[in-house]
Amino acid sequence: MYSKESVERAIKLFILLLEKGETDEKDRDLVFAYKEDPVAQEIVSQMIEKEAGIKILHVGDKLYVTPSLDNKVFGYSNEELRVKMGLRNDNVSMGLKLYLAYFIILATLAMFYNSDDLNTKVRQYVPIEELEQYVTEKLHMLGTGDYGQYLSAEYEFNFAQVAEYWHSMPAYDETLTNQRMGHKSRVSYILKVWSFLEEENLAKVAVDSEIHPTDKLDHMVRKYYAHQKRKDELLALIQQKEIFYA
Repeated sequence: MYSKESVERAIKLFILLLEKGETDEKDRDLVFAYKEDPVAQEIVSQMIEKEAGIKILHVGDKLYVTPSLDNKVFGYSNEELRVKMGLRNDNVSMGLKLYLAYFIILATLAMFYNSDDLNTKVRQYVPIEELEQYVTEKLHMLGTGDYGQYLSAEYEFNFAQVAEYWHSMPAYDETLTNQRMGHKSRVSYILKVWSFLEEENLAKVAVDSEIHPTDKLDHMVRKYYAHQKRKDELLALIQQKEIFYA
């Protein structure tokens, strides 16, 4: 039997996180009480997270809420993501554009966390210019040659089309002083994707030239996102060329 105080504490925290997405200094008393109340934590983990399809993250003295995988209520639809990222609805398929956005995110995480399992952060920030070159190199690898054909057949997805779209854009739009405002360059594309993640408090984009992960992103990648099979599959897309040709 749960106590009335613990139930109220768990529900109050849940509603607060739905409203604000994260706790702040004003919520210090509630956060402290919650951390000292194992029954309230059990109510959240065993009932609220499960039924609402969310995950509450503990990072230092703060709490965050994030949708669980495949959450249809609190997550974004493709159309909502298109609008959030400022992607144009033109004659290029939105599936291709969103795949490209996901690939940019994956490539960035691979640069931050290296490697074999996305569990070890190896750098504090990624320069946009370096990320653009990295994405260009990897998409060339995925979308061309024998490896590109192999991947397209294996996953029944036209990687060549994604690579062709990416390479059709110049690295920079030299007519713009603010690359965030553009739609025709690779750097503008990267800035739109990471500006959205900045709004979600997952990163800081410093003077449009460096991406810095927040504690929330760091926690999500290393501790919450423990779906190892999906990690392995995603990383294989970037790393498999060496395996393919081994």
